Amino acid sequence: MSGDTRIADVAPGQTVEGVYAVVRKQRRLDKNGDAYLVVELSDPTGRIEGRIWKNADWFDRNIREGDRVRAVGRGSKFRDQVQLEIRRLDKLELDGSDAPTEAFIPATSRDADDLAGELDFLISEITHPEQRALCEAVWQGPLRDDLLHSPATALDHHAHLGGLVEHTIAVTTICQAAADRHPSLDRDLLTTAALLHDIGRAKELRAELVIEVDRAGGLVGHVLLTHELLLGAALDARLDVNATPWWPQFVHAVSSHHGPTERCRTREAVVLVSANALDARLAQRDR
Repeated sequence: MSGDTRIADVAPGQTVEGVYAVVRKQRRLDKNGDAYLVVELSDPTGRIEGRIWKNADWFDRNIREGDRVRAVGRGSKFRDQVQLEIRRLDKLELDGSDAPTEAFIPATSRDADDLAGELDFLISEITHPEQRALCEAVWQGPLRDDLLHSPATALDHHAHLGGLVEHTIAVTTICQAAADRHPSLDRDLLTTAALLHDIGRAKELRAELVIEVDRAGGLVGHVLLTHELLLGAALDARLDVNATPWWPQFVHAVSSHHGPTERCRTREAVVLVSANALDARLAQRDR
């Protein structure tokens, strides 16, 4: 893909050519009843919606979701969104030398090792031995690679590979800043809850051609999946959750992290809800 136009670099009026994955396609009719094709393309830098105005039915029959294609077109803008007017779309035949489909999924722009190191540092700062052991059992255990690789959401915020750890670090540092200003907060408990509040996302989401909610994971939901993972990690850390005095407050904060704050019964839960919402909203504006 050397020399190809990255999706993140597409601008209105710009000539575009590159190799992308077809994420979604939909045949539509314009106001005159003529068919056109809407195609969503993806590469590691992002996704873009394109339009094929001519020979839409032929492309609809010959291009499928999941195909890798070479697209030629021009950038345009519609309702403040950059789009692609596609003039040519050639399906590429795959062989063993081709990059895996996952190589076309948007990924974090941050260095993966730097993110992992920052996360491990936050864990090392926890002074409560049981809470630190729980975080280590999760983030430094068998699921480490899956967690570091996972997106935070499918479409909403941090919807890219590595998004979960980005979001986790941001929420944790916001929580710690609040704890620095409000000594009544339990800093270790709040840090632990922030580090672990979204780990179920690694089971709820899948990233093959596109980031999407797994059928089974979506039925259970990431909050319950998080709780199940925490119970398993507690066993690995040799914690008896029934005899651990801080466990109910911790579970309450984690399970309440989508709010509203009016339902939160502890200060730590209120802070986690607020930090989670703040980072999500800021990340959405950064897109």
